[in-house]
Amino acid sequence: MSGIFLAAIIVMAVAAVGFVALPLIRSNRQIALIVAAIAIPTLAVGLYAQLGSPTSESVGHATTRTTQPSMAARTDSSDEKPGSVASLVEGLAARLEENPDDGKSWLLLARSYHHLNRVAEARSAYARAVDLGEYDEQLAGLETVSEAAPHSAAQIFGKVQLSESSKAIVLPTDTVFIFARAIDGPPFPVAVLQRAVSDLPLDFLLNDSQAMNPDAKLSNFEKVIVTARVSRSGVATDALQGLEAKSDAIAVAENRHIDLTIE
Repeated sequence: MSGIFLAAIIVMAVAAVGFVALPLIRSNRQIALIVAAIAIPTLAVGLYAQLGSPTSESVGHATTRTTQPSMAARTDSSDEKPGSVASLVEGLAARLEENPDDGKSWLLLARSYHHLNRVAEARSAYARAVDLGEYDEQLAGLETVSEAAPHSAAQIFGKVQLSESSKAIVLPTDTVFIFARAIDGPPFPVAVLQRAVSDLPLDFLLNDSQAMNPDAKLSNFEKVIVTARVSRSGVATDALQGLEAKSDAIAVAENRHIDLTIE
């Protein structure tokens, strides 16, 4: 038995005896001494028999028992993380089967697949996002071949944002219309995208899938003007306090990026 362990036992025994002996001391000192003389060694032996000797072997086993579960927990945690991410991605894919017209979720799915280096699936998901008017500059480098709805190569993409002065006027629930109107074409837009102000700044893409009339789509015209307009009423022709931005004449075949700042 180590000296430290023995001392600890004696201290605990003395404390225990104190609770018994203290009342007796006040009444009969001799009886108290006899009780203490018998109780201290008895408690010490009892505690030793119950707890055993703290040898290095037992301490080592205790340390091993304590350490191994925590190491296992760390291992489980590290193994679980990739699986959890993959599960979330698969869950998102499953939800899109029920709601396939959610362009933002398709874009999120494409980014997730790309992050997991699942390139083919990223291409497919991004193609669906593009068909629904979403755009991502990083994913644009992928070969986007949509299996569900092949789209025309005619497309215009860019970024829409608010000026500092317009931020003080708009509400998050206001609507942003982004549309292309053909030069020497019909009076109505040949491609339209609708989003909430809360989505700004926004990377956008206009293509044939957003035509108001299938006989007057983006690929049918050489040049267009792109407009981004804020509306509180939800009507595209009703610009909130004149808040809008217009591009110059754009050749559709150029396939170039444009920046629009609403002010």
